[in-house]
Amino acid sequence: MWDRLREVAVPDSRFHLDFSMYIPDYPGSGAIHATLRGLSFYEGLRAVFVTPDNNLESLRAALLREGRPLLMTTYGILRGFLYFPPGSVPGPSIEFAASLDGAERFGTPYDLDALTTLRTLDFLVTGASAVNRDGIRFGKGHGYFDVEWALLREIGLVGEESPVVACVHDVQYLDEDLPALPTDTLVDWVVTPTRTIRVRRMQTKPEGIRWDVLDPVLLANVPPLGELKAAQERKKSVRPR
Repeated sequence: MWDRLREVAVPDSRFHLDFSMYIPDYPGSGAIHATLRGLSFYEGLRAVFVTPDNNLESLRAALLREGRPLLMTTYGILRGFLYFPPGSVPGPSIEFAASLDGAERFGTPYDLDALTTLRTLDFLVTGASAVNRDGIRFGKGHGYFDVEWALLREIGLVGEESPVVACVHDVQYLDEDLPALPTDTLVDWVVTPTRTIRVRRMQTKPEGIRWDVLDPVLLANVPPLGELKAAQERKKSVRPR
């Protein structure tokens, strides 16, 4: 699939075409916002979560321009979450703010306590290296979105019925069987430049962090995970008199 993707992917100056390091942009990604607007779950006033993938930059810009509250993570979740309240980015700066570098300039860093002040998210959008007809994603191999979902589920911002959309190029959509782990967050919709696919999921979404299988590197380097782990340990240590 990566061989086919190289024919359509937009190179990234930091990673060239190393798809183990980033989800690339591609022709047709600019139509994602219009496609989402046509789906029943789009209407709402609550925040939307969008991953920091390159193919979703135009979507993030459109949401900011629309005045939709936007939540995203920094690259690799290394500096946690960023939140954009409605109208927080001046019009001329929206395109830059939607990029990874611009988001760190205009987004408000949100720690775990700040995240808990948000209401339930309206929907979530992620990129993927590949996704199949059953909504099973194959990412870069780091498991970032699964961690993001599980963390948001732990603090009550998402639930089983929260719509999850994977946006990919047509060459990244696979009409074949793929294995899924219990920690995999299956998606409800797949959007490509030419197709909008409603997925009939065969597996429920994870209900939270599986600490026993979590990569210790992620725990050590993703600040919100450390905050959540510490909060849960404090809660366990409190004993009623």
